[in-house]
Amino acid sequence: MLHRPDAPLHTSRLHLLAALTMALALLAVGIYAWRLELSTERLRNKAFAQLELRAEELSSAVAGQTEAVIRMADFALRRVRDEYVSGKPLEGNVKTIHDHFPPASIVQIAVIDADGYLTWSSISRAAPIYLGDREHFKAHLGTTSDTLYISHPVLGRASGLWSIQLTRPILKKGKFAGVMVLSLAPQYLASTHRQMALSGSNIISVFRTDGAYLTRTPKLEEAMGKSVPPERPFLQADAAPRGTFRVTAAFDRINRTYAWQHGHSYPVIINVGLDEAPLLDTIEQEIDSSRFRAALGSGLILVLAGFVSILLLRAARQQQCLSASEIRHRSFFEKNASVKLVIDPESGRIVDANPAAADYYGYSRQALLSKHITDLNCLSADAVKAEMRKAFLEQRNFFNFRHRLASGAERDVEVYSGPVEVEGQTLLFSIVHDVTARHELEQRLAASEELHRSLFLTIAEGVIVIRSDGSFSAWNDAALAILGVDVEGLQAGRYVILGADGKRLEPDAFPSRRAARGEYLNHVALGILRPCGERAWIIVSSRPLLHADQTDNAAAVLSFSDITQLVEAEESLRVAQSVFDVASEGILVTDMDNRIIAVNPAFSVLTGYPPGEVLGRNPSMLSSGIHESDFFTTMWQHLLQEGHWEGEISNCRKDGRIYVAWLRISIVAEGPGRGRRYVALFSDITDRKRAADAVWRQANFDELTGLAKRKLLEDRLNRAIAQAHRKQTAVAVLFIDLDRFKPVNDEYGHATGDELLRQVARRLKGCLREEDTVARIGGDEFIAVLPDLHRNDVPATVAEKILTLLTESFSIGEHSIEISCSIGVSLFPRHADNGDALMARADAALYAAKQAGRRTWRMA
Repeated sequence: MLHRPDAPLHTSRLHLLAALTMALALLAVGIYAWRLELSTERLRNKAFAQLELRAEELSSAVAGQTEAVIRMADFALRRVRDEYVSGKPLEGNVKTIHDHFPPASIVQIAVIDADGYLTWSSISRAAPIYLGDREHFKAHLGTTSDTLYISHPVLGRASGLWSIQLTRPILKKGKFAGVMVLSLAPQYLASTHRQMALSGSNIISVFRTDGAYLTRTPKLEEAMGKSVPPERPFLQADAAPRGTFRVTAAFDRINRTYAWQHGHSYPVIINVGLDEAPLLDTIEQEIDSSRFRAALGSGLILVLAGFVSILLLRAARQQQCLSASEIRHRSFFEKNASVKLVIDPESGRIVDANPAAADYYGYSRQALLSKHITDLNCLSADAVKAEMRKAFLEQRNFFNFRHRLASGAERDVEVYSGPVEVEGQTLLFSIVHDVTARHELEQRLAASEELHRSLFLTIAEGVIVIRSDGSFSAWNDAALAILGVDVEGLQAGRYVILGADGKRLEPDAFPSRRAARGEYLNHVALGILRPCGERAWIIVSSRPLLHADQTDNAAAVLSFSDITQLVEAEESLRVAQSVFDVASEGILVTDMDNRIIAVNPAFSVLTGYPPGEVLGRNPSMLSSGIHESDFFTTMWQHLLQEGHWEGEISNCRKDGRIYVAWLRISIVAEGPGRGRRYVALFSDITDRKRAADAVWRQANFDELTGLAKRKLLEDRLNRAIAQAHRKQTAVAVLFIDLDRFKPVNDEYGHATGDELLRQVARRLKGCLREEDTVARIGGDEFIAVLPDLHRNDVPATVAEKILTLLTESFSIGEHSIEISCSIGVSLFPRHADNGDALMARADAALYAAKQAGRRTWRMA
């Protein structure tokens, strides 16, 4: 299709016109909304000003009324005090005062003497009451100033009622002679304010100058004995005599406008709070109506502008979408790291290949496109058909082929193929995965399994695999030979097991039964009475199988050696010495002081020390220095308690080389007066241990990053779930996928990409706990398992930490590389109850994080 030179210019004008239309519409809507908000704010401010004025007027009226009540009470107080000082009886005056005040407004009138005891009260009492600790007494103590004191509301010891104490000192001949008290009921003050509160949500309060409530209308009882927060403006040192403020009340969460006024003649503060809701509801309704009309009009303007913009952009967008779609699909093919080929199924000709295919096979792209698939596939046509039939029977969606590279090297590959339609032609789209390393590992594992099977069959020790019911599921020829039976005799139990004392063992004490129960047998000496009548001595050990074969119900393995010659050594020294000399294991014997008294030839072969250089010395001369002192302390404790010890130990040869030995030590009791001996048998297992460690590490750890592989991750995840189930804790799974990793490989090469993965692995391990596990499960995909969590917010903290660390730049050579990551998080038991489901939920959460724009994390 021909390209029109003016197309880009025309498209840009349409874009500009659409943007200008929307900008003008948005500007008009924004200006209208701004002016509407200014108008509503002015309306609110005016309403608040009116409410403040009403509150000030009401507080002034309440202040006058409150001071009038206090003035009348103070007048009564002074009158009764003066009568008391003049020696006149109090009952008449007190009755007159009660009659002039409303009922229950005065709780009591009382006299406290100079020592603080209540000497007279208008309320009858049974015994003297000490009031010298009350504030209204202590306020006048030691002073001759005739001032009125207003106390905090107190619970009367004589009356049992809340009251406000109005007190003046009693002065006789200029000296302090006690205190006259008039107890005013807070309800009386509250009743005088109740009709002035205007509505149920308005409040009137009277405070002391320290903020303590004297009365409140309404809900007086809730205020007694309490104070308002000290940050209230009327309690500040520089507070004005009167003022207003707005606040939300703590006790009922109602917004009020308050006005306060300090008393002119008495130390009280009157505070009036008016509910804002009745005044503001009507205003807010009008404001909401105006906003709705404005929003409706603005919406219509924006819809119209948007419709016009859409019409202007539609033609340009359609052309752009077509172009972008073509570029995107081509990019998926060209820039993907997987090897991809497009093949003509009829001729076998390679129609297309991505750069990754050219790099893998070692051909230029042009050279690769000139070849047929048979030029790469090493298998014959018949072998290819056979593999296809095999894949169909096994219901596999891939084929196993062997491809030849340009260098001549042959590689094992898995090929995933499917038909695609290209310009009306059906072609095969193939994705090729190199599985050479995996096949080599499978072969090594098979060889290792065969080696262990050969060792089982040919080892000199008798080995029997025990089922959970105590029966035998496998054995070697050495076991049959030591027991003196054939297979049928072994299964039928045609031999007798004797204890160390020569007596028959009860069936429940048979080593096979004990091993099946999970007991550890460590070099237990037993006797065997063979069917032929011979008696033999064996030393038996057992270990449970950690990964039992579920089909065969195998529970433990039992190993035993014929030690008849050692047991009979006292009777036949020559035979014992012969066994000692020809044993393939190194043997050394020490006396009760742990001095070496004998070694066999195998000892010298394994250690390099001739007998003359070790006799009389301590076996510690063989120490490698690797083990801590606690290791040997534990070993000796077990040896002395159990009479034997078996385990792995690192020793040093004479030439300084370190080797790993399997060591078995037993205590041998000697004759009377000769103490005991320690017999140690050991063999060099260095090569076997290295091979096993290498195989295990290769199977469980990623070679590039050193992180765990999926199999080890799944095992640790399942263990963590089992532990969390027991301890009622949580387990978190974090599915981590690097963002922008592929462009690093494309721009800087695979070596830089590999180093970036190694640095990512180090940062991940550095931000996790020692008990956590992080694994690499794909090219740039990682999974972290966080076991034994007591708080559900820990995964979020760890995810944020990982995001921060992986966002920081990486220095690789002369390059400074920046990437990010997306993380999906799932929790046990909240999201799933097994490992597979947890990882699936975390994977789904990762997809959600990527959909959210990457560089973030999401919880399942």
